[in-house]
Amino acid sequence: MDFEIVDRIQRMQLTTDEDETITVRPLRRKEILEEYSLSLIGKFLTTKPINIRVAKNLLRSMWKMGEDLKMVELGDELLQFKFSMECQLNWVWNNGPWCFDNQILVLRRWEKGMTARSVTFTYMPIWVQVWGLPFDLITEEAAHDIGQGLGKVIEVDYKALKTDQARFLRIKVEVPLEKPLRRGGPVVSPEGDEARVAFRYERLVGWCFACG
Repeated sequence: MDFEIVDRIQRMQLTTDEDETITVRPLRRKEILEEYSLSLIGKFLTTKPINIRVAKNLLRSMWKMGEDLKMVELGDELLQFKFSMECQLNWVWNNGPWCFDNQILVLRRWEKGMTARSVTFTYMPIWVQVWGLPFDLITEEAAHDIGQGLGKVIEVDYKALKTDQARFLRIKVEVPLEKPLRRGGPVVSPEGDEARVAFRYERLVGWCFACG
């Protein structure tokens, strides 16, 4: 209902008086922007109703932040997570995806000028394991190339490559949400040899392996 009202107002032919600009004073502006810079905006990827109160309590428990974490309902099923410290925000951002009742919570960083109507969720960062590669393709270079085939590469787990159990590649990728997740596929070596690999997505629940 709130967005219907906003839509009607935006389509309305305003009078001269109504169209006069209203300027907001810069009081506490720097403080406010610094506070909002420690925010994540989130939404559950589901068409089912979510018990937001229960979800808030569970997330607060999983993140172990107590009352330091403020959760604000923004309308249109959007949530704002306001952290006290940058390290708290980064920990939540880097250790996702997070789920409640088998529904994925997608997150993005707050940006100045963002409104409930303008927020979009097009990508989700997630760690992907690549299994079934020939031993000579379990390399940093191959990880970047394979990751680019899935989305935008954020990070390669170099520690996994240097251990004495390097059985798979581990890549953090921003995957596009409008496409089904790839279950696997062919990977071709520089010499033209093809191997079929499987992708395993870490911390992902409620994913249909049949359709992606």
